[in-house]
Amino acid sequence: MDVRDLEYIIAVQQCGTVGKAAEQLGITQPSLTKAVRRVETQLGVMLFERTSTGMRLTQAGELFLVRARRLSRDFDDALAEMRSIRSGEQGGVRLGYSPSLPDALVVASCRRLLRERPAARLRMRRRLASELLELLRNGEIDVAVMPISAGTEEFDTQVLYEDCLAVVADARHPLAARERLQLSDIQDQQWLLPEGHIRIRQALDSAFIKQGLPPPTLRIEADFSSEALFALIAGTPTLTLSRCGRMTQAAGLAPLNLDLGGLDLRRRIGLITRSGGYLSPVCKRLIELFQDEACERNIQEWL
Repeated sequence: MDVRDLEYIIAVQQCGTVGKAAEQLGITQPSLTKAVRRVETQLGVMLFERTSTGMRLTQAGELFLVRARRLSRDFDDALAEMRSIRSGEQGGVRLGYSPSLPDALVVASCRRLLRERPAARLRMRRRLASELLELLRNGEIDVAVMPISAGTEEFDTQVLYEDCLAVVADARHPLAARERLQLSDIQDQQWLLPEGHIRIRQALDSAFIKQGLPPPTLRIEADFSSEALFALIAGTPTLTLSRCGRMTQAAGLAPLNLDLGGLDLRRRIGLITRSGGYLSPVCKRLIELFQDEACERNIQEWL
């Protein structure tokens, strides 16, 4: 078995049929079928079930695919590292970052990198946390800057800073003047919230349900949080979850003095990389720059 065999198995799983996988790989269908059978013979198990609609992984195939992807990524990492050593190039960096980050942190870190390393190549992807982790697993990005959660346990993490979300409203909202609020006081309010599969949305819904209240009433649903969305809150009765700082104040928003009933809105924002994955010199430098820019003074200004 060689690395190409791993690529063949991965391609068949991704495409769903041998024909489509063969076309993607640029080989003939009989050659690919023979390669899959050869791997199955070497392993002594069937990796795929042949169905009327294509190829479906068996239980053994699912287990093997996890290791095949890891081996393929490790091989690609090894090649990249050897190319870097041979050529002396600093390489490039593929950065993923969460929309919940301050844009100023991302821009400041990347701008310093490009000034320091004129030949460096930078590719940036702005995605939700779950998508960033999947890109990391697949070796499509080198580092992600995002909230640290239970889903990041399989990766190497370095904490950059901590912040805390709050329920915010227009500063002139009647509830903003109240000294103390309970969840029951805001159960009839309308909200701007992320989609239902996002962890913080699920936690908020659960907090209401645990107190015997219906989940928050959704007025606006967005797949990301951004300062640009503050304009949809300002001057309206709509509530949302947001970082609390200068940006919210400048947008005319204010946090509500709310008893969250055990709901923990604290977050740790960190740098996430694949355990044992190769990081080019320029990627390591970008990580250092993020750590330098995420000092307390900057974070207080940007949040």
